[in-house]
Amino acid sequence: MEKYKTIKRLDECDEKEIKELLIGRKVKVDGDNLILDNGIILEVIANEGCGGCQSGWYSITKLNEVDNAITNVEFECDSIEANEENDYSDTSYKIFVFCEDTRINLLQVDGSDGNGYYGTGYEIIVKQKEEM
Repeated sequence: MEKYKTIKRLDECDEKEIKELLIGRKVKVDGDNLILDNGIILEVIANEGCGGCQSGWYSITKLNEVDNAITNVEFECDSIEANEENDYSDTSYKIFVFCEDTRINLLQVDGSDGNGYYGTGYEIIVKQKEEM
């Protein structure tokens, strides 16, 4: 069984580092992992919020493979304001990549910060195989 070591942990604010990992790479999907063609694994973890309410809960709604080298990366964060049916605003974090002039939604995480106390977005754990 292969062993992996954690190199670093990133979140939705670490756009520069995420971009550097993705540029020039192809990506496969395995569960909630993005596997880069250089063997690096990006384990995507949606924020887990309050145990007693909906504050801070996010889920991964898209993970897509990219079979061509990524030439650019863009990040978007969209919010839908609170209304009568929803006490808190909903938020969607997205990573778009470009390959041969095609824009692909690589990763999307949706949820709500709720009261703001329980966090937001996602974490990416960057892993690589341990040398034996």
